[in-house]
Amino acid sequence: MNLLTTPSIWILLPILLSLLLSLVHRFHKLSVWIACLGSLLLAVAAFIFPQSLEFNLFGRKFLFDDTFLIFNRELILTGSQLKTIAMLYLFSFLWNIAGMRFSVSRWFPTISLAITALWITTLAVKPFLYAAVIVELIVLISTLLLTPRGKQAGSGVMRYLVSQTVAMPLILLSGWMVTGIETAPSASPLILRGTVLILLGFSLWLAIFPLHTWLPMLADETHPWVFSFIFLMQQSSLWLLLLEFLDQFAWLRNLNGIFSVMQWAGVLTLLAGGVLLSLQTRINRVLAYLILIETGYSVLAIGLINQGGGNALALSFIPRVLAYWQWSYTLSSVQQIAPEIDGSFSSLSGLFSRLPFHSMSLIISLLSLLGLPALGLFPAKRMLWNSIANLTFQYTPLIALAVAGMALFILRMMHTLLTPDPETPPPALLIANEESLLQIFILCFFTLLSLLMGIFPHIFLNPFLGLLEPFIHLLPLG
Repeated sequence: MNLLTTPSIWILLPILLSLLLSLVHRFHKLSVWIACLGSLLLAVAAFIFPQSLEFNLFGRKFLFDDTFLIFNRELILTGSQLKTIAMLYLFSFLWNIAGMRFSVSRWFPTISLAITALWITTLAVKPFLYAAVIVELIVLISTLLLTPRGKQAGSGVMRYLVSQTVAMPLILLSGWMVTGIETAPSASPLILRGTVLILLGFSLWLAIFPLHTWLPMLADETHPWVFSFIFLMQQSSLWLLLLEFLDQFAWLRNLNGIFSVMQWAGVLTLLAGGVLLSLQTRINRVLAYLILIETGYSVLAIGLINQGGGNALALSFIPRVLAYWQWSYTLSSVQQIAPEIDGSFSSLSGLFSRLPFHSMSLIISLLSLLGLPALGLFPAKRMLWNSIANLTFQYTPLIALAVAGMALFILRMMHTLLTPDPETPPPALLIANEESLLQIFILCFFTLLSLLMGIFPHIFLNPFLGLLEPFIHLLPLG
């Protein structure tokens, strides 16, 4: 067995490390630091590893294979996928290093590392339809984090488990049809059936409107830090997997109207997220609607792949992650500092007087996701808005309504944070030194990073266009 392969480094090694961490999970700080160090080393290795997979060390030349055979299935990680791998392990590092502050499960370091490795496996397994089985395994593992120890699983967790499990046979059944489709004439009814199964499976995975009802319920039951990590990894990996389907199946991407369907699905999901967010009164559910909005943008970008949507999708990859991280970190920190906040909007009244930097951080992360100029997601959102305007005007009022709904929620939140609660005695709002210098530095650092990405996208964001390199049929070079 050849161990000088990319899958053995970025899949098998972290899975073995997560199994080792399961033995020491009671020593929480030790397991966190091991997970952080492991994730960081894997991320750095993927960044510096040459795409040719030839590595010179101490005068010796090492040639790594990109294929690992296991159970008669191939795991293939090419040099063009290393940038994506580096990003996913960097996310694992960021969530683990900051997660030490919060009261999350002791299993978080172990399971987060395993989940990261398994998401990379979904992008590597060949035939890649077997990724559906691995996604189901990830869902089963993630429920250990979504359900607090000693508590019964809530309705959100159960609906999440059911919806994700139903998606698996739909994807596998579409794979069973592939052989017939590839040899069938273009008018074969198998094409329409296979397309419907694939799109329905991904709609369940991604919580596309109207199949999203479990998402806010789950967010309300789960710690914001855990929820943000699991669905960041899911969202970031599944759009790559969807691009893989479109790249590999010519009958799918050449089907008349397929991209129009995806455009409408993206716009309606975006509209539902914006409108529902504007009416939201539970602060823990906000991230669920933000994820719904960003899912709509991602599906819309894939639907506009021939009009530059792929570039917008790649440019949004890192700024979206930073906005999720900033929102979930700030909200988790607020709930830790002020445990009397029960998740309702009214409990946030006058919070700016107590936690000014936390309050500003919440607003800035929302403004970044809105696409405010000079913040990280503005270049990607502007590219999508321009593509839509050049293509058709029928989407414009719907997207404008979604953006207006999100802007209305931000104004409501600003008003709540700045307006003191009349029932709260003024001295309680003036507790000094509730924000440590370290917390202030972290919040300001991520705000500055978002500003730099928005002002200098050609420096900070353009390198991530390389995430599209593996999709040579969907996005031909040149």
